Amino acid sequence: MKLLVLTSRFPYPLEKGDKLRIFNQIRELSRQHEIILCALTEEIVQDADYQQVMPFCSQIHVFHLSKITIFLNILGGILRGLPFSVSYFFNKKIQRQILDIAAREKPNHVYAQLIRTSEYFKETTYPKTLDYMDAFSIGMKRRSQDDAWFLRLFYALESKLLRRYETTIFAYYNHLTIISQQDKLLMIGNEDINIKVVPNGIDYQYFTPNYEQKVQPIYDIVFVGNLGYYPNIQAAKYLVNQILPLLKKEYPNIKILLAGARPSQEIELLANENVNIKRDLVDIREAYLAAKIFAAPIFHGSGQQNKILEAMAMGLPCITTTLVNNAILAKPNEEILTADTEGAFVEQIKNLLQDIDYQLIIKANGREFVKTHYSWHTATQVLNDLMENKYTLAQPN
Repeated sequence: MKLLVLTSRFPYPLEKGDKLRIFNQIRELSRQHEIILCALTEEIVQDADYQQVMPFCSQIHVFHLSKITIFLNILGGILRGLPFSVSYFFNKKIQRQILDIAAREKPNHVYAQLIRTSEYFKETTYPKTLDYMDAFSIGMKRRSQDDAWFLRLFYALESKLLRRYETTIFAYYNHLTIISQQDKLLMIGNEDINIKVVPNGIDYQYFTPNYEQKVQPIYDIVFVGNLGYYPNIQAAKYLVNQILPLLKKEYPNIKILLAGARPSQEIELLANENVNIKRDLVDIREAYLAAKIFAAPIFHGSGQQNKILEAMAMGLPCITTTLVNNAILAKPNEEILTADTEGAFVEQIKNLLQDIDYQLIIKANGREFVKTHYSWHTATQVLNDLMENKYTLAQPN
């Protein structure tokens, strides 16, 4: 089957969750299908990144979104009543170019990742699948309640526009996917609507504590993620500002590592004698192996947190919120630890630090859980079967 894949970012490097998801899906789908990639991007694609994707695609077409293009996109979107998150990426000129490629190549199926790209093939008759990935409207709603006061009105409006758009776009696509059952219920509120859950996976052979580069644990706690992304910024601040002061009462020399791409100024200001920040690590596995415990106090955002799966695969005992684990479905107190207040996080961290045997049990159970339940091959096979019409989808009322 010839498959045209449309993305809102170039799929490499893998510093963002949507890029990680689509890169691995393309890699798996290419085993059975010819992939034509059409990628929007705000950045110049480096040749090294291009070379990472090229082996899995017969063609790669990159469409650059300049600042002036984005500004005009937003103006046009406002006139059409589109959510900001959709209009930002939609450009009529680029649409014509992409549709010309489709007319020439005649794909058997179109796979659009995220509602950011859904306008491009919305009115076409190609068999097509839309991957919502996350419940974006819910993420915006949470930001409208927690962000700075002058941004709350914008996020509240964007949440309403997204909620309406997420529902109305149903009718234009043959198949629909989302990353977790929790996101499906949050967005639609109806488990009978047959949006197919296609989770993320993990490269279990890559994320392993036994890989060749050994790193001695010098930190007690690590948090990994895109450190310029709002939910991760809030999580890191919560870890340092709320949890760390309580831990220092018993562990004055406790060490925390914050590691990830593009740290914001807020993140940079968190560095102190107890907190170290590592930016843009070439090999993120070094960060996981450099600590005893992975803690992710994430109360914002949606979707499935791949950082948790990676940490568990690397043999780290993980502590996160109920919200995050609801998308992963590990067994609390056996495969993962959960906490929803700073006091609960402190208690779980102390229990692990004080009991090495307990650490080992959670490590082993967590790693086995990831190995059993999260495989890119298995998850992408669900997507493949959907596009080959082995499932049927019910449309909403």
